[in-house]
Amino acid sequence: MIDQVELHAVAGNGGDGIVSFRREKFVPRGGPDGGDGGRGGDVTLVAQRRVSTLSAFHSRQRLKADDGRSGGPQQQRGGSADTLIVPVPEGTIVWARDAARADAEEELLADLATEGASVVVARGGRGGFGNRRFATSTRQAPRFAQRGLLGQRRQLRLELKLLADVGLVGLPNAGKSTLLRAWSHATPRVAAYPFTTLEPELGVVDIGYDSFVAADMPGLIEGASQGVGLGHEFLRHIERTRVLVHVVDMMADAPLDAIALIDEELASFGHGLADKPQILALNKIDSPDARAHVELLGPQLKALDRPWMEISAATREGTPELARRTHQLVCSIDELAEAVVAAEIPVLRPEPRRSRFEATRGEDGVPVVTGSTPEWLASTLPLEDREARHELFQRLRRMGIARVLDRLGVKSGDEVRIGDVTVRWDV
Repeated sequence: MIDQVELHAVAGNGGDGIVSFRREKFVPRGGPDGGDGGRGGDVTLVAQRRVSTLSAFHSRQRLKADDGRSGGPQQQRGGSADTLIVPVPEGTIVWARDAARADAEEELLADLATEGASVVVARGGRGGFGNRRFATSTRQAPRFAQRGLLGQRRQLRLELKLLADVGLVGLPNAGKSTLLRAWSHATPRVAAYPFTTLEPELGVVDIGYDSFVAADMPGLIEGASQGVGLGHEFLRHIERTRVLVHVVDMMADAPLDAIALIDEELASFGHGLADKPQILALNKIDSPDARAHVELLGPQLKALDRPWMEISAATREGTPELARRTHQLVCSIDELAEAVVAAEIPVLRPEPRRSRFEATRGEDGVPVVTGSTPEWLASTLPLEDREARHELFQRLRRMGIARVLDRLGVKSGDEVRIGDVTVRWDV
């Protein structure tokens, strides 16, 4: 199982607008009719139950959406590209950072925990305007058009956390894999040596009138919460489980010490693992020595103040009863969660209004204008063209940017940075 991958998501570029003029019989000097470009395709991740691992991305580490089409004459708009839909397993956590910035920090983008949950990881660029968009009463034949905006580029890290109701934990060779075999049709590897299970294994446990999903977790060892052994490679998978079944090898010399060790590692890792309801499955009681151990340690086991049951995963003695008891605990947790959710009254607060732009002086003293609209215009208009530069400055004046720059002391001919573009200000 591959449970963590890094990908590069590239949304489609917007299509270019075009320069075109109406030329028909008897209309030799028609007006501009250049069409707009289409929008580039988004890249969207969608959680699907039929996908179980991230292994498909081992050979596909670049997700690229199609570009929008350029506009055409006679005001024909270019076609927009389709969204690139990328299926991922339920339980996928998406981390992202801007691939265009070396200093960009990684942020949590989404937790796709349920079927159909989706997130746009890279947005397609807007299509550019054709020259008909720039026609005015004083500029009736604009000879420039706007380029399409580049699509967003993001570096992604996908992390898969298994979605299971019950997690089987315990020391290596305690019998977790054997219990999952007894409970379900799963076929985890079983052998008489530690660390047979190197990756989590899922199994559906059918109890006749209902079912639940159990996950056989690789064996814990001392220091796992700090990454020793298999450590963090599996502890994060337990975070989503609702109930833990702690399988204890009653043939071991000190089973109570084993219980304490697992408890300590769960508490050290944090994330609420130590607070999860837990059932002790006292395993291997088909052996007389194990039964004697249970009788001898009875008072100490009761003092742990948690339910425990005697089982033999190998002979399946007590495993159906353990499954039913575990299912009851899962259901009680679900009912409690539903009651808590029902008691919560959501308070909807309006999002803070975002300013259309900001204008400040950079560290080098050059005025810097930021904002989606001014940056979009500056990066897509062909500023080498005098008419296009005039159009940019006109639009910036209408937005009120000229007044702010005037307060910053900007004069005609001074350099101004708009996003990544530097222009000579023309008032």
